[in-house]
Formats: sequence, C-alpha cells, structure tokens
Amino acid sequence: MTSPTGSRFDRLIAPHFDALYRAAYRLTGNAPDAEDLVQEVCLRACPKLPELEDLDSAKGWLLRVQYRVFVDGARRRRRSPLTPMSGEVEASEHMISAAPGPDEEADALLSNGPLERAWAQLERNQQALLALHAEGYSLAELHEITGLAKTVLTARLHRARTRLAKLLGRHAAGQAIGSTGELT
Repeated sequence: MTSPTGSRFDRLIAPHFDALYRAAYRLTGNAPDAEDLVQEVCLRACPKLPELEDLDSAKGWLLRVQYRVFVDGARRRRRSPLTPMSGEVEASEHMISAAPGPDEEADALLSNGPLERAWAQLERNQQALLALHAEGYSLAELHEITGLAKTVLTARLHRARTRLAKLLGRHAAGQAIGSTGELT
C-alpha cells in the first residue's frame, strides 16, 4: 500500500523527472551532478507537496527551484574553492593515469568538440539560460523559472547567444588557420 505522500509525489513530481534531468544535465554538463541536482529539487519539493497541488503545473515551480539551486551552488563554489586537506592524498589518486582512457578517446572523437569547448567557456548563468531556452521554454516560462524581468532576460539571452557565437567563431578560426598562419 502506498502512502498519501508517495502517491502525491508520483502524481505531481514523477512525471517531470525527464524534463528536470534534461535541464539539469544541460546546466551541469555531466550525469552525476545532474542526478544530484534533480535529487536536491525532489528533496525540496517533498515538504511542499500540498502547495504544489494548488498549482496549475508543478513543472514550472520545479524548474525554477532547480535553476536557483544550480545558481546558488555555482556562486557558493566560486566564493569558497575547495582546498586539499593538509598532507592527505587518497591512494586512488596515485593509481589513476593522466592519459585518457579508450572510452574518453572515443567520446572525444564522436563529440561536438568545438561546441563543447565554447560551451565550457560560457559563464554558468549564460549556460543555464541557453540550456533552458534550448529545452523549449518560452520567454514567459523562463521569466517564471528565473524570476528575471523579461527585458533583463531578453538582454541576457542575447548576450549569451552572442558570446557563444563569438566563441564558436574563434574555435572555427583556430581550426582553419594552423600555427604557421596557413589554412589547414
């Protein structure tokens, strides 16, 4: 027999797992961090289940919480970088080779290298906005998720797109022109 909380969770939050994970993956860039982000959102949503029942769509609320958790985490990491413990090094660090493994080499060959490199150079907030917009959310939905004014949101999206295009152009120019200045 399922509990009332469990059935409410299944009805209100579970249908949005795929959208939450896709958005989280685009924000974080890797599966473990995306899973952690979705889990954090679910943990924050559980006490709010009665309030979520009153909403037309819980998806917007969940995505807004996810965006804010991501941005807060990025700010926290930027302000307080991790420092290694004094003299403590895990044994596994000595055993791991710095060379990429076969799976990493295959991924590098099959991936969108220039796009990924350009994406990595964007600011986290720019990545977040572009990822949510690429997921198909309208400006009104992005306004609801981020809490930014529509004019500010439009300007930030424009700056993010322009920066990504500039970075992609730089990568393309770097590939087209070799170290000697000749076209490759």
